[in-house]
Amino acid sequence: MRHLIIAAAFLAATGVSAQDLPGFYDVSGVAADDLLNVRAAPAADAEILDTLAPTATDVQVSALNDAGTWGRVVTGEGVGWVSMSFLAAAAEGTLPQVAGLRCFGTEPFWTYEARQEDSATWQTPDSSATLLAGPIETASGMTRPFSVVAGADDLQAVLVASPEAECSDGMSDRLYGLSAVLVMTGRITGTYGGCCELLR
Repeated sequence: MRHLIIAAAFLAATGVSAQDLPGFYDVSGVAADDLLNVRAAPAADAEILDTLAPTATDVQVSALNDAGTWGRVVTGEGVGWVSMSFLAAAAEGTLPQVAGLRCFGTEPFWTYEARQEDSATWQTPDSSATLLAGPIETASGMTRPFSVVAGADDLQAVLVASPEAECSDGMSDRLYGLSAVLVMTGRITGTYGGCCELLR
């Protein structure tokens, strides 16, 4: 119970909430001649995997530790942890305000990048397509999941992305904060599952 109270107090003080994730953050409060460590676990004495510059922006945080004091980020072929004390929420850094979504999966390997009210691109080893994408939206009266509808001649795509703290890309130890279901109809037909990350 004590840990839950501490976590709730931290989240209330910082404004960070699991409902706001994934999201973009900027490094804040790090001296100009210092670096922010990315650690192997959410602890100050954990192994250092990487570092972030004191001016780094748009660091994508996909999950928090139980106490809400560390944020999980993708680094290399896996994930690392950054102290939330040195991260500040970036402007328009969460859904649905971000520029778009990049989603991907396996069997077959596919990628789908949708930039809202712009273009969407579909790619597999055997096919590719460019579509016109609409805005990122939610159903009326709901705050999630998020959807993007796109279309082209003889091709339609509906992407539904749901916050999920541990979505795996199936190819590495990386974890992402959004799961994806992509339904394609027309000259390319299929239903694909995978993960998504935010785009700037």
